[in-house]
Amino acid sequence: MRITVDGLRTEWSTGRHCDPAEWDKHTKRVRGTKEQARSVNSWLDVLYSRAHACRQELYLAGKRFTPQHIRKMMQGEELEPPKMLSDVWNYHTNQIAGLLGKGYTPATLQKYRSVFRILRKFLFSRNKQDDIKLDDIDFQLVRDFDYYLKTEHKVKINTAVQMVKKLRTVMKLANEIGWAKRNPFAAYRAKKEEVHREFLTTVELNDLAVKKLKKRLVLTRDLFLFSCYTGLSYSDIVSLKAEDIRKGEDGGIWLETHRIKNNNRVRVPLLSPALRLIEHYKNYPRILDEDFLLPKISNARANYYLKEIMKEMGWTKWLTFHCARHTFATTVTLTNGVPIETVGQMLGHKNIRSTQIYARVTDTKVSQDMKPLKKKFARQELTLTQKED
Repeated sequence: MRITVDGLRTEWSTGRHCDPAEWDKHTKRVRGTKEQARSVNSWLDVLYSRAHACRQELYLAGKRFTPQHIRKMMQGEELEPPKMLSDVWNYHTNQIAGLLGKGYTPATLQKYRSVFRILRKFLFSRNKQDDIKLDDIDFQLVRDFDYYLKTEHKVKINTAVQMVKKLRTVMKLANEIGWAKRNPFAAYRAKKEEVHREFLTTVELNDLAVKKLKKRLVLTRDLFLFSCYTGLSYSDIVSLKAEDIRKGEDGGIWLETHRIKNNNRVRVPLLSPALRLIEHYKNYPRILDEDFLLPKISNARANYYLKEIMKEMGWTKWLTFHCARHTFATTVTLTNGVPIETVGQMLGHKNIRSTQIYARVTDTKVSQDMKPLKKKFARQELTLTQKED
Protein backbone atom coordinates (compact mmCIF):
# COMPACT_ATOMS: atom_id res chain seq x y z
CA MET A 1 0.00 0.00 0.00
CA ARG A 2 1.34 3.43 -0.94
CA ILE A 3 0.08 6.77 0.39
CA THR A 4 1.27 10.06 -1.10
CA VAL A 5 0.63 13.54 0.33
CA ASP A 6 2.16 16.66 -1.23
CA GLY A 7 4.89 14.62 -2.94
CA LEU A 8 5.77 12.69 0.20
CA ARG A 9 5.06 8.97 0.30
CA THR A 10 5.07 5.99 2.59
CA GLU A 11 4.63 2.31 1.77
CA TRP A 12 3.89 -0.83 3.78
CA SER A 13 2.57 -4.34 3.31
CA THR A 14 -1.18 -4.93 3.44
CA GLY A 15 -0.56 -8.35 5.00
CA ARG A 16 -2.21 -10.17 2.07
CA HIS A 17 -0.74 -11.98 -0.96
CA CYS A 18 -1.78 -13.48 -4.32
CA ASP A 19 -0.35 -15.08 -7.47
CA PRO A 20 1.18 -12.26 -9.63
CA ALA A 21 -0.61 -13.69 -12.65
CA GLU A 22 -3.96 -13.02 -10.95
CA TRP A 23 -3.20 -9.38 -10.10
CA ASP A 24 -4.89 -6.65 -12.18
CA LYS A 25 -2.52 -3.66 -12.16
CA HIS A 26 -5.22 -1.33 -13.55
CA THR A 27 -7.94 -2.02 -10.96
CA LYS A 28 -5.34 -2.87 -8.33
CA ARG A 29 -7.39 -5.87 -7.28
CA VAL A 30 -7.19 -9.67 -7.61
CA ARG A 31 -8.92 -11.11 -10.66
CA GLY A 32 -11.57 -13.78 -10.31
CA THR A 33 -14.43 -14.67 -8.02
CA LYS A 34 -12.80 -17.33 -5.90
CA GLU A 35 -13.05 -17.08 -2.12
CA GLN A 36 -9.41 -16.03 -1.75
CA ALA A 37 -9.80 -13.27 -4.37
CA ARG A 38 -12.97 -11.95 -2.73
CA SER A 39 -11.30 -12.01 0.71
CA VAL A 40 -8.20 -10.09 -0.45
CA ASN A 41 -10.24 -7.55 -2.45
CA SER A 42 -12.57 -6.97 0.50
CA TRP A 43 -9.59 -6.25 2.74
CA LEU A 44 -8.11 -3.85 0.17
CA ASP A 45 -11.47 -2.01 0.00
CA VAL A 46 -11.41 -1.61 3.78
CA LEU A 47 -7.89 -0.19 3.68
CA TYR A 48 -8.80 2.17 0.85
CA SER A 49 -11.86 3.53 2.73
CA ARG A 50 -9.92 3.75 5.97
CA ALA A 51 -7.11 5.73 4.35
CA HIS A 52 -9.52 8.31 2.92
CA ALA A 53 -11.42 8.54 6.24
CA CYS A 54 -8.18 9.20 8.14
CA ARG A 55 -7.13 11.78 5.56
CA GLN A 56 -10.46 13.57 5.91
CA GLU A 57 -10.28 13.52 9.73
CA LEU A 58 -6.78 15.01 9.69
CA TYR A 59 -7.84 17.63 7.15
CA LEU A 60 -10.85 18.68 9.26
CA ALA A 61 -8.57 19.00 12.30
CA GLY A 62 -6.90 21.89 10.46
CA LYS A 63 -3.36 20.68 11.12
CA ARG A 64 -0.61 19.91 8.64
CA PHE A 65 -0.14 16.17 8.15
CA THR A 66 2.09 13.73 6.30
CA PRO A 67 1.61 10.21 4.89
CA GLN A 68 3.11 8.87 8.13
CA HIS A 69 0.26 10.50 10.08
CA ILE A 70 -2.32 8.67 7.94
CA ARG A 71 -0.44 5.40 8.31
CA LYS A 72 -0.28 5.75 12.11
CA MET A 73 -3.99 6.48 12.30
CA MET A 74 -4.79 3.47 10.14
CA GLN A 75 -2.63 1.22 12.29
CA GLY A 76 -4.10 2.57 15.54
CA GLU A 77 -0.96 4.36 16.69
CA GLU A 78 -0.86 7.72 18.49
CA LEU A 79 -0.04 10.58 16.13
CA GLU A 80 1.64 12.43 19.00
CA PRO A 81 2.68 11.31 22.47
CA PRO A 82 -0.51 11.26 24.59
CA LYS A 83 -0.93 14.10 27.04
CA MET A 84 -0.61 13.01 30.65
CA LEU A 85 -2.18 14.38 33.82
CA SER A 86 1.24 15.65 34.89
CA ASP A 87 1.49 17.69 31.66
CA VAL A 88 -1.65 19.72 32.26
CA TRP A 89 -1.09 19.95 36.04
CA ASN A 90 2.41 21.38 35.53
CA TYR A 91 1.05 23.69 32.82
CA HIS A 92 -1.57 25.04 35.24
CA THR A 93 0.70 25.41 38.28
CA ASN A 94 3.42 27.09 36.19
CA GLN A 95 0.89 29.68 35.08
CA ILE A 96 -0.25 30.19 38.68
CA ALA A 97 3.39 30.69 39.70
CA GLY A 98 3.79 33.30 36.99
CA LEU A 99 0.66 35.13 38.14
CA LEU A 100 1.40 35.34 41.86
CA GLY A 101 0.13 38.67 43.11
CA LYS A 102 -1.99 39.03 39.96
CA GLY A 103 -5.04 37.03 40.93
CA TYR A 104 -3.25 34.13 42.63
CA THR A 105 -1.53 33.75 46.01
CA PRO A 106 1.34 31.48 47.15
CA ALA A 107 -1.21 29.57 49.24
CA THR A 108 -3.19 28.66 46.10
CA LEU A 109 -0.05 27.40 44.37
CA GLN A 110 0.90 25.35 47.43
CA LYS A 111 -2.57 23.76 47.57
CA TYR A 112 -2.42 22.65 43.93
CA ARG A 113 1.05 21.15 44.42
CA SER A 114 -0.09 19.38 47.58
CA VAL A 115 -3.16 17.88 45.88
CA PHE A 116 -1.03 16.59 43.00
CA ARG A 117 1.35 14.84 45.40
CA ILE A 118 -1.62 13.06 46.98
CA LEU A 119 -3.12 12.32 43.55
CA ARG A 120 0.11 10.64 42.44
CA LYS A 121 0.08 8.42 45.53
CA PHE A 122 -3.53 7.48 44.73
CA LEU A 123 -2.69 6.64 41.11
CA PHE A 124 0.24 4.48 42.18
CA SER A 125 -1.91 2.57 44.67
CA ARG A 126 -4.51 2.07 41.93
CA ASN A 127 -2.43 1.45 38.79
CA LYS A 128 1.17 1.01 40.03
CA GLN A 129 2.01 4.17 38.07
CA ASP A 130 2.00 7.73 39.38
CA ASP A 131 0.74 9.29 36.13
CA ILE A 132 -2.10 8.63 33.71
CA LYS A 133 -3.23 9.59 30.20
CA LEU A 134 -5.79 12.38 30.29
CA ASP A 135 -8.18 10.38 28.11
CA ASP A 136 -8.01 7.48 30.57
CA ILE A 137 -9.45 9.62 33.39
CA ASP A 138 -13.13 8.77 33.73
CA PHE A 139 -15.94 9.28 36.22
CA GLN A 140 -15.03 6.09 38.08
CA LEU A 141 -11.51 7.38 38.72
CA VAL A 142 -12.97 10.62 40.10
CA ARG A 143 -15.20 8.66 42.49
CA ASP A 144 -12.30 6.40 43.49
CA PHE A 145 -10.12 9.44 44.24
CA ASP A 146 -12.86 10.96 46.39
CA TYR A 147 -13.18 7.63 48.25
CA TYR A 148 -9.38 7.38 48.66
CA LEU A 149 -9.19 10.86 50.21
CA LYS A 150 -11.85 10.06 52.80
CA THR A 151 -10.63 6.56 53.69
CA GLU A 152 -6.91 6.15 53.03
CA HIS A 153 -5.85 9.79 53.33
CA LYS A 154 -8.39 10.36 56.12
CA VAL A 155 -9.39 13.94 55.34
CA LYS A 156 -12.76 15.41 56.24
CA ILE A 157 -15.59 15.47 53.72
CA ASN A 158 -15.35 19.19 52.92
CA THR A 159 -11.56 18.98 52.55
CA ALA A 160 -11.98 16.06 50.12
CA VAL A 161 -14.48 18.10 48.10
CA GLN A 162 -12.02 20.99 47.77
CA MET A 163 -9.23 18.64 46.67
CA VAL A 164 -11.40 16.90 44.07
CA LYS A 165 -12.49 20.33 42.79
CA LYS A 166 -8.86 21.13 41.98
CA LEU A 167 -8.70 18.00 39.82
CA ARG A 168 -11.95 19.17 38.18
CA THR A 169 -10.43 22.59 37.42
CA VAL A 170 -7.37 21.00 35.82
CA MET A 171 -9.44 18.54 33.74
CA LYS A 172 -11.73 21.35 32.56
CA LEU A 173 -8.63 23.22 31.40
CA ALA A 174 -7.29 20.11 29.61
CA ASN A 175 -10.61 19.71 27.81
CA GLU A 176 -10.77 23.38 26.81
CA ILE A 177 -7.25 23.48 25.33
CA GLY A 178 -7.81 20.23 23.44
CA TRP A 179 -5.59 17.91 25.48
CA ALA A 180 -8.48 15.79 26.77
CA LYS A 181 -11.38 14.58 24.62
CA ARG A 182 -13.91 14.57 27.45
CA ASN A 183 -14.66 16.04 30.85
CA PRO A 184 -15.03 13.21 33.39
CA PHE A 185 -16.75 15.58 35.84
CA ALA A 186 -19.91 16.02 33.75
CA ALA A 187 -21.91 13.90 36.22
CA TYR A 188 -19.94 14.80 39.37
CA ARG A 189 -21.87 16.51 42.16
CA ALA A 190 -19.96 17.62 45.24
CA LYS A 191 -21.72 16.97 48.54
CA LYS A 192 -20.47 19.05 51.44
CA GLU A 193 -21.45 18.56 55.04
CA GLU A 194 -22.56 21.50 57.12
CA VAL A 195 -19.94 22.45 59.69
CA HIS A 196 -20.67 24.21 62.95
CA ARG A 197 -18.67 27.43 62.95
CA GLU A 198 -17.38 28.59 66.31
CA PHE A 199 -17.97 32.23 67.30
CA LEU A 200 -17.89 34.18 70.55
CA THR A 201 -21.02 35.57 72.14
CA THR A 202 -21.19 39.18 73.30
CA VAL A 203 -20.51 38.11 76.89
CA GLU A 204 -17.52 35.97 75.88
CA LEU A 205 -16.14 38.78 73.72
CA ASN A 206 -16.34 41.22 76.62
CA ASP A 207 -14.84 38.70 79.05
CA LEU A 208 -11.89 38.12 76.74
CA ALA A 209 -11.30 41.88 76.35
CA VAL A 210 -11.00 42.48 80.14
CA LYS A 211 -9.25 39.23 81.08
CA LYS A 212 -5.83 39.69 82.72
CA LEU A 213 -3.47 37.44 80.80
CA LYS A 214 0.21 36.63 80.86
CA LYS A 215 2.22 39.39 79.20
CA ARG A 216 3.28 37.19 76.23
CA LEU A 217 -0.38 36.40 75.44
CA VAL A 218 -1.69 39.96 75.42
CA LEU A 219 -0.63 40.88 71.87
CA THR A 220 -2.19 37.72 70.40
CA ARG A 221 -5.41 38.40 72.34
CA ASP A 222 -5.52 41.96 71.02
CA LEU A 223 -4.90 40.90 67.41
CA PHE A 224 -7.71 38.35 67.81
CA LEU A 225 -10.04 41.04 69.19
CA PHE A 226 -9.10 43.36 66.31
CA SER A 227 -10.20 40.60 63.93
CA CYS A 228 -13.47 40.23 65.86
CA TYR A 229 -14.23 43.95 65.43
CA THR A 230 -13.11 44.28 61.77
CA GLY A 231 -13.67 40.83 60.23
CA LEU A 232 -10.13 40.78 58.81
CA SER A 233 -8.09 37.58 58.65
CA TYR A 234 -4.76 37.28 60.46
CA SER A 235 -2.70 37.75 57.28
CA ASP A 236 -4.69 40.89 56.42
CA ILE A 237 -4.31 42.35 59.92
CA VAL A 238 -0.51 42.01 60.13
CA SER A 239 -0.22 43.52 56.63
CA LEU A 240 -2.15 46.69 57.48
CA LYS A 241 -0.29 49.96 57.17
CA ALA A 242 -1.04 53.50 58.30
CA GLU A 243 -2.05 54.43 54.75
CA ASP A 244 -4.96 51.94 54.97
CA ILE A 245 -6.72 54.19 57.50
CA ARG A 246 -8.98 56.70 55.72
CA LYS A 247 -11.61 59.25 56.63
CA GLY A 248 -14.99 58.16 55.28
CA GLU A 249 -17.77 60.22 53.73
CA ASP A 250 -19.61 60.00 57.05
CA GLY A 251 -16.70 61.69 58.82
CA GLY A 252 -15.74 58.47 60.59
CA ILE A 253 -12.51 56.48 60.45
CA TRP A 254 -12.53 53.66 57.89
CA LEU A 255 -10.21 50.84 57.01
CA GLU A 256 -9.63 50.35 53.27
CA THR A 257 -7.54 47.45 52.01
CA HIS A 258 -7.52 44.41 49.73
CA ARG A 259 -7.66 40.84 51.01
CA ILE A 260 -4.44 38.91 50.52
CA LYS A 261 -6.40 35.71 49.77
CA ASN A 262 -8.32 36.93 46.72
CA ASN A 263 -7.45 40.64 46.33
CA ASN A 264 -11.10 41.58 46.97
CA ARG A 265 -11.57 45.15 48.18
CA VAL A 266 -12.54 45.59 51.82
CA ARG A 267 -13.91 48.77 53.41
CA VAL A 268 -14.83 48.66 57.10
CA PRO A 269 -15.93 51.53 59.37
CA LEU A 270 -13.79 51.12 62.49
CA LEU A 271 -15.64 50.53 65.75
CA SER A 272 -14.39 52.15 68.95
CA PRO A 273 -12.78 48.92 70.33
CA ALA A 274 -10.73 48.59 67.12
CA LEU A 275 -9.72 52.27 67.26
CA ARG A 276 -8.62 51.84 70.89
CA LEU A 277 -6.37 48.93 69.90
CA ILE A 278 -4.77 50.97 67.10
CA GLU A 279 -4.15 53.84 69.51
CA HIS A 280 -2.82 51.49 72.21
CA TYR A 281 -0.16 50.05 69.86
CA LYS A 282 0.67 53.36 68.22
CA ASN A 283 4.05 53.60 69.97
CA TYR A 284 4.65 49.86 70.35
CA PRO A 285 8.09 48.86 68.95
CA ARG A 286 7.81 47.26 65.51
CA ILE A 287 10.14 44.43 64.50
CA LEU A 288 10.04 44.51 60.71
CA ASP A 289 8.56 47.77 59.52
CA GLU A 290 7.61 50.92 61.38
CA ASP A 291 4.81 51.54 58.89
CA PHE A 292 2.74 48.52 59.95
CA LEU A 293 -0.43 49.48 61.80
CA LEU A 294 -0.16 46.73 64.43
CA PRO A 295 2.81 44.68 65.73
CA LYS A 296 3.59 41.37 64.03
CA ILE A 297 4.10 37.88 65.37
CA SER A 298 4.26 34.69 63.34
CA ASN A 299 1.02 32.95 62.43
CA ALA A 300 2.22 29.71 64.03
CA ARG A 301 3.03 31.45 67.32
CA ALA A 302 -0.29 33.31 67.28
CA ASN A 303 -2.19 30.03 66.90
CA TYR A 304 -0.13 28.45 69.67
CA TYR A 305 -0.88 31.35 72.02
CA LEU A 306 -4.59 31.18 71.16
CA LYS A 307 -4.61 27.64 72.58
CA GLU A 308 -3.11 28.95 75.80
CA ILE A 309 -5.72 31.73 75.91
CA MET A 310 -8.47 29.12 75.57
CA LYS A 311 -7.16 27.37 78.68
CA GLU A 312 -6.83 30.67 80.56
CA MET A 313 -10.46 31.47 79.75
CA GLY A 314 -11.63 27.95 80.62
CA TRP A 315 -13.33 27.59 77.23
CA THR A 316 -13.82 24.53 75.07
CA LYS A 317 -14.37 26.65 71.96
CA TRP A 318 -11.53 26.34 69.49
CA LEU A 319 -10.08 29.83 69.07
CA THR A 320 -8.77 30.64 65.61
CA PHE A 321 -8.78 33.75 63.47
CA HIS A 322 -11.56 32.08 61.47
CA CYS A 323 -13.51 32.08 64.73
CA ALA A 324 -12.81 35.81 64.99
CA ARG A 325 -14.20 36.46 61.49
CA HIS A 326 -17.31 34.43 62.36
CA THR A 327 -17.66 36.47 65.56
CA PHE A 328 -17.58 39.69 63.53
CA ALA A 329 -20.17 38.37 61.07
CA THR A 330 -22.51 36.92 63.68
CA THR A 331 -22.15 38.58 67.08
CA VAL A 332 -20.79 42.02 66.18
CA THR A 333 -22.79 42.80 63.04
CA LEU A 334 -25.70 40.49 62.19
CA THR A 335 -26.99 40.28 65.76
CA ASN A 336 -26.98 44.07 65.93
CA GLY A 337 -29.13 44.44 62.82
CA VAL A 338 -26.50 44.97 60.12
CA PRO A 339 -27.88 43.53 56.82
CA ILE A 340 -26.10 40.45 55.54
CA GLU A 341 -25.25 42.18 52.23
CA THR A 342 -23.33 44.84 54.18
CA VAL A 343 -21.61 42.15 56.26
CA GLY A 344 -20.52 40.40 53.06
CA GLN A 345 -19.03 43.59 51.66
CA MET A 346 -17.02 44.18 54.85
CA LEU A 347 -15.79 40.57 54.86
CA GLY A 348 -14.58 40.94 51.28
CA HIS A 349 -17.01 38.42 49.80
CA LYS A 350 -18.19 38.62 46.19
CA ASN A 351 -20.92 36.02 46.72
CA ILE A 352 -23.61 36.26 49.39
CA ARG A 353 -23.44 32.48 49.82
CA SER A 354 -19.94 32.85 51.25
CA THR A 355 -21.28 35.31 53.81
CA GLN A 356 -24.09 32.94 54.78
CA ILE A 357 -21.46 30.41 55.87
CA TYR A 358 -19.99 32.98 58.28
CA ALA A 359 -23.15 34.64 59.53
CA ARG A 360 -25.40 32.67 61.89
CA VAL A 361 -28.63 33.89 63.46
CA THR A 362 -28.00 33.87 67.23
CA ASP A 363 -30.55 33.36 70.00
CA THR A 364 -30.19 37.06 70.83
CA LYS A 365 -31.19 38.04 67.29
CA VAL A 366 -34.10 35.58 67.30
CA SER A 367 -35.27 37.03 70.63
CA GLN A 368 -35.07 40.60 69.28
CA ASP A 369 -36.96 39.71 66.10
CA MET A 370 -39.64 37.79 68.00
CA LYS A 371 -40.37 40.54 70.58
CA PRO A 372 -42.92 42.42 68.41
CA LEU A 373 -44.67 39.14 67.58
CA LYS A 374 -44.75 38.07 71.24
CA LYS A 375 -46.26 41.43 72.21
CA LYS A 376 -48.88 41.09 69.48
CA PHE A 377 -49.97 37.66 70.71
CA ALA A 378 -49.93 38.86 74.31
CA ARG A 379 -52.35 41.68 73.40
CA GLN A 380 -54.60 39.20 71.59
CA GLU A 381 -54.64 36.92 74.64
CA LEU A 382 -55.49 39.87 76.88
CA THR A 383 -58.36 40.93 74.58
CA LEU A 384 -59.80 37.40 74.51
CA THR A 385 -59.57 37.13 78.30
CA GLN A 386 -61.40 40.45 78.78
CA LYS A 387 -64.17 39.37 76.42
CA GLU A 388 -64.65 36.12 78.30
CA ASP A 389 -64.92 38.06 81.57
